[in-house]
Amino acid sequence: MAASGEKVAGVKCSSCHKLSDEKLVGPGWSGVTKRRTPVWIMNFITNPDPMIDKDPKLQAQLELCLLRMPNQSLNDTDARNVLEYMRQNDG
Repeated sequence: MAASGEKVAGVKCSSCHKLSDEKLVGPGWSGVTKRRTPVWIMNFITNPDPMIDKDPKLQAQLELCLLRMPNQSLNDTDARNVLEYMRQNDG
């Protein structure tokens, strides 16, 4: 699953996110699976707009990044694979 997630992330995510904690356009992914639950991550990947509109932490992040995460139209399988790739990155 992580290998499939790496492929999806390479196409859909890597132009804005790094695997480290370094901010590119969006925040780096290092440690994200330790800070957020799998349900939260999957929901954000598949439904970023409603999450940004309702989550105060995401609204604060938006103030730092100055750009909303676009909806990449990932299905649940692709989102789960990206989550597993994030987990692998976090060790």
